[in-house]
Amino acid sequence: MLTLGETRRKNNIDKRKNKQEKEKNDKDHRRQVRAERRERYTKAVEQLGDEKAPIRMGGVYTLVGLVDEWLEEKNLDYSEKLKEGQVIVNNLCAYIRSPFTLASHYDELYKTSPTSKGIYKGKKEKFYADKATLDSEADVRLSIIKEIHDRLQGSDKNRPGVWSDFEYDFSGSTFFYPIDLTKSYYKKPVNFTDSTYKGQANFSDSTYKGQANFSDSTYKGQANFSDSTYKGQANFSDSTYKGQANFSDSTYKGQANFSDSTYKGQANFSRCTYKGGAYFARCTYKGGAYFARCTYKGTADFVLSIYKGTADFSDSTYKGGAYFALSIYKGTADFSDSTYKGTADFALSTYKGTADFSDSTYKGGADFALSIYKGQADFSDSTYQSWTYFSESIFYNDIYFGQDGDNSSFSRFTDCTPQFYDETNHKYTLFGSLDNNFTVENGRGYPIYRNLEGLPLGCKFLTSEWRESLEDKFQEIEETNNKLLEAKYPKEKAKLSKKLRALNEELHEWRDAITTVIVESCIISDQIIPREF
Repeated sequence: MLTLGETRRKNNIDKRKNKQEKEKNDKDHRRQVRAERRERYTKAVEQLGDEKAPIRMGGVYTLVGLVDEWLEEKNLDYSEKLKEGQVIVNNLCAYIRSPFTLASHYDELYKTSPTSKGIYKGKKEKFYADKATLDSEADVRLSIIKEIHDRLQGSDKNRPGVWSDFEYDFSGSTFFYPIDLTKSYYKKPVNFTDSTYKGQANFSDSTYKGQANFSDSTYKGQANFSDSTYKGQANFSDSTYKGQANFSDSTYKGQANFSDSTYKGQANFSRCTYKGGAYFARCTYKGGAYFARCTYKGTADFVLSIYKGTADFSDSTYKGGAYFALSIYKGTADFSDSTYKGTADFALSTYKGTADFSDSTYKGGADFALSIYKGQADFSDSTYQSWTYFSESIFYNDIYFGQDGDNSSFSRFTDCTPQFYDETNHKYTLFGSLDNNFTVENGRGYPIYRNLEGLPLGCKFLTSEWRESLEDKFQEIEETNNKLLEAKYPKEKAKLSKKLRALNEELHEWRDAITTVIVESCIISDQIIPREF
């Protein structure tokens, strides 16, 4: 029995020794592996600064491989794996952010041969040398984007990839090569602020779980962000899109900010859902702007915007307040087939083309006042369930609340009579056409009471003098706008932009003046009786 006990103790001691020795060996191995990886990391970072593109490319692939190795390491917690990998990802992002001098000459160097103008005029040899250098650097940076892109994609659509848990900071980058980050999945914040895209940029079919920041950026080619989901805040404000911009078929679960931006090509935001606030204030659309078939569950803010082409907001639903005030529409403005559950504010706007508000439902107040409608204005086949203001406006062309011979097309005011004359402030509405239709459903709502001229009570026709003045003002605005479109120099553009704003302000000051009733007082006994003219 004694011998058996001693044998057992000896075996236990041997097991402990073997375990301790194994733990020591494993620890030494891990230390050796970490040291070896850090040595390779240091060398790879040095390679990124080499003059030769192939060596820089080698550094890129070494760093990418090291991230994969850290993620596959079995002896580390996942948080430690991410920590080690994030350091390397930060280096790759920093390389993308780093300036490259020749990128400033991209507009010349992307061509096949030197042009007759520019810095390479008469310098053919230097042109081809610089072009080769720029192309080589573009290849290095493209390889980084491609390796990251491959690892942001899961095996199935809308599934994370092996690098989806990292944060990415590409802020301040100049992308002088096409960007393809389609079908990417980001679990952490991603930052592309203050960036310039010289070629196409494709971010479509992607998912952003954290904040996605693309603000203060310039896109010189096509920009595609369609079919994407943003679960955190999405910021695209203060940006310029010189080509087509496609944000269609996307879902924004947090706040979406597109304010203070300029779209020089077509802008497509159709079929989107905004679960938080959607902010598009102070934007300029030089091509068509398409927002059809969208749903806004929070505030929708489009105030102080300019639409130089078609503006299509049809077939949309606004569950919060919808604000379109102080805007200018130079082409057709289509707000038909829409539902507004909160306040709908279109006041102080100018419509130079057709304005279509037909087939819509307004459950909150609807404000169309203090506006100028130069083209036809269609308010037919709609239901207004709260107050509705049209006062202090000018309708230069036809206005419709129904179509003769089609009883189903007449609108309904179920809460109160719409206001065309503001008794409190002595403001009326002016009309320029004899071919108007103010017939609405009386059985299910309130009528539009009319005077002997067939206009809403208290309202008047435009005089020939006012019509001529309005035409002159529109012509001056159009001429200034055309000059602005042709302007090449920043100072000239700034001067014309300032003049254009001033002309539009003057237009509404003039509208305010001619829609104001002149009130004089006469004294009868001890009472002062106001008289309107």
